[in-house]
Amino acid sequence: MFNKLADWLNDRTGYRAMMHEALEEPIPGGARWRYVFGSALSTTFMVQAVTGILLMTSYSPSSSTAWGSVFYISKEMTLGWFIRGIHHFGSQAMVVLLAMHLIQVLVAGAYRAPREVNWWFGMALLFLTLGFSLTGYLLPWDQKGYWATKVATNIASGTPVIGPYLSKVVVGGSDYGNQTLTRFYGLHVGALPALFVMCLAAHVALFRKHGLTPPADASKRTAGKFWPEQLFMDSVVSVAVFGILTFLVVSEHGANLDAPADPASANYPARPEWYFLSLFQLLKHFEGDRVILGTFVIPTALMVVMLLIPLFDKVLPRGLAYFLSCGFVFAVVGGAIYLTVEAVKADEKDTLFQAERVRADQARERALALAADPKYGIPPDGAMYVLLRDPFTHGQSVLSRKCLNCHYFDGKGQVSHDESGKETSTPQTASDLKGFGSRAWLRGLLENPRSDSHFGKVKACGGMARWKKNSKLTSKELDSVADFFEKFVIPTPPEMTPEEWEAQEGLAEHPGYVAFNKEGECTTCHSEWGSSNPEAPNLFGWGSKAWITRMIHKPEAADRYGYLDKKDQMPAFGSDQLSENDMDTLIRFLKGDYLVPAK
Repeated sequence: MFNKLADWLNDRTGYRAMMHEALEEPIPGGARWRYVFGSALSTTFMVQAVTGILLMTSYSPSSSTAWGSVFYISKEMTLGWFIRGIHHFGSQAMVVLLAMHLIQVLVAGAYRAPREVNWWFGMALLFLTLGFSLTGYLLPWDQKGYWATKVATNIASGTPVIGPYLSKVVVGGSDYGNQTLTRFYGLHVGALPALFVMCLAAHVALFRKHGLTPPADASKRTAGKFWPEQLFMDSVVSVAVFGILTFLVVSEHGANLDAPADPASANYPARPEWYFLSLFQLLKHFEGDRVILGTFVIPTALMVVMLLIPLFDKVLPRGLAYFLSCGFVFAVVGGAIYLTVEAVKADEKDTLFQAERVRADQARERALALAADPKYGIPPDGAMYVLLRDPFTHGQSVLSRKCLNCHYFDGKGQVSHDESGKETSTPQTASDLKGFGSRAWLRGLLENPRSDSHFGKVKACGGMARWKKNSKLTSKELDSVADFFEKFVIPTPPEMTPEEWEAQEGLAEHPGYVAFNKEGECTTCHSEWGSSNPEAPNLFGWGSKAWITRMIHKPEAADRYGYLDKKDQMPAFGSDQLSENDMDTLIRFLKGDYLVPAK
């Protein structure tokens, strides 16, 4: 039955003749390990195609959903981390294998007539592979891919005449966004695969037409066949390549996913992938008007010479042409390796880069932790808001930028780094905001108003120190006052009026309320809950979001610190300086309302 079916299929397709032609292909000089790179490359491309299709089933090509879909693939989908990891490291393997195949072809002289066109198809495959890497790098829409791709497109925009227009077409406008991602996705899964398959088919067809380039000692060795010797070698190396990919994926537990892309984070330590690092480093050797040498002139000249290598024999003696061709390619490869090592060493010595790298890694870990937590997850309006709405990340950033040039937080002011990476902090001129609005902060204030954590650095706010000097409240009564604020004052809803608040059951009988009113201990200055006081801020709702918000927006108001001289008042931060999200995350950070980072 099977033989009849095979005969029928052969009658319709002639597959036996095709297989016989492929397997019985003669190999001058016999099978050799140096012939394996082309087959290994083709196998790796097939692996890339299969894993790419599997990734497409769960990937969502949108600037608001791309990161979330990649997170799902990496963290939730069955074996998604493995599939994505194979695809990630496989793209790098293709670059390595292409380079090794190119060198093998060059050394064998397989670029010479009549194989010139096949060399050009091989160069096209190299450029397409780099195109795959460049377009695929952006697809996770994370910080690393976003900024590395932006560096690459900025370099491309330096091309004379067409550069700005080419950049605009690729980016989809003047800046990166959803159009950029969809265009890169279309190139990555549509245009580039089609071009790659066509070039690969033409490359293989021309190879079949002209056969292997006989080695110099071919006449001294018995000719072999593709089956079984060369096929065995090709299979061993292909399996070895896949084994190396598997080892890398397992050891790294998949491919890295950085924090969601944030166009506002201009201090991200952007670097391209290692195979583009030499071009990145090359730019550092040219400044000002000479930068075009690094962005266009030198890379273009190198590509043109690479394409002209098969024609050297037409104008130069055969031996000299071969020597120049090999010398040129080895010089290019050696130069690329040198620039890559130089870039790595420069980054290792750059303390500012290393500090930014640490912060970027912290942001990545934070984003992954938030996305994985059921309480937080990825916001429906996009992964960019994972960190933007995180009090620990964004709220802390707002605090640093807007508050810590005067205030301290946990003993530190506004931290900056000089060119050497050394950390410096601004001097403290206001209270430490660690735990502000909490029972603990208030209890510390009642115990020692002169401490640096409270009003010790604010000379104009000496009223609390004068009160403490004459206060007769015991430690237990001070505890009661702090307990009273924690139970009744700090949780005050924004819609509650002072009259409704004072009418709450149990408020007037609370020991802390009694101590607060005892012999004018606190009411001498804080006499009114519902209106302003002449010598102290109104404490109605102290520590609540509404109280802190008004304090930030209008510190000069009569119910806050309007009684102070203008020079002693805190500067106001209006809605034009702090957005609603800025305020929300800042206050939540101060109150400790966030996912506590794992230690």
